[in-house]
Amino acid sequence: MTPDITPQPVGPTGHADMNLQRQGFVCTMNTTDEAVRIPAPGHLLLAGFPIGPTNGSHGASFELDANATVWWTV
Repeated sequence: MTPDITPQPVGPTGHADMNLQRQGFVCTMNTTDEAVRIPAPGHLLLAGFPIGPTNGSHGASFELDANATVWWTV
C-alpha cells in the first residue's frame, strides 16, 4: 500500500500542512515557519513537542508548531 499524500490549506492565510496516511496512521506536518491551528485527524500517538489537549477527540482543534510533525492513530 502506498501512502496517500494529501496537501490541505490551513488557516486564514492558506498555509499548507500535509497529511500522509497509511492504514491506521496519519502523519501531519506543518512545513511553514508559523504555528497553525488545525483539527486532529485521530488520536495523538507521537509528537516531538508539547501540544495542547485534543481531548482524544477526532476533529478537536489543536495548534501545530512551526516546522513540526505529529503522528495519529485513526
